[in-house]
Amino acid sequence: MEIMPPVLMPIWMIIVMIIGILLVSAWLLRTFLVTRRDTSLEVGDIPMAPRERRQWGERLSEIAQRWDSGELDLRDLHLELAALLRGFAEARSGEEITTATVSEILDMADTAGPHSVQERRRSVREAGRPLDTNPLGHVGELLAVWEQPSFDREPESAAVEALNHAREVVTQW
Repeated sequence: MEIMPPVLMPIWMIIVMIIGILLVSAWLLRTFLVTRRDTSLEVGDIPMAPRERRQWGERLSEIAQRWDSGELDLRDLHLELAALLRGFAEARSGEEITTATVSEILDMADTAGPHSVQERRRSVREAGRPLDTNPLGHVGELLAVWEQPSFDREPESAAVEALNHAREVVTQW
């Protein structure tokens, strides 16, 4: 009986193994890159020119003048202010805010408070004012506050408070 030398693995098998390892590595890398959290949509990262900010302020002044002249009741005032702040928030955040519900806006925004949307709405209603320091969260909470007082007993004070809150958002965010 003659001893035969060992048979080596053919070169094509080594090439297939290397290609397989490269394909699996590329697939894993792609998976990690595609599924990582998208941080490019941080709220408030779109700068606003002073001229554009002035335009939002002028729109707010027009709404205040219409309230003062008696053209708007409290419900209409809150609807006008909500539309204005939704447009402003969309311009600042780049997110689709004009058609989003208050819960969706609160869900979009990072929060300084509780992470549960229902808990945030409850705490804001109890406080009667927005509590979040995040600008988009502040707008969402302000919209939640304005949902109820459209039928308030003291419309004048509710209107002044709503106008002051809206002015604060437009000038400070």
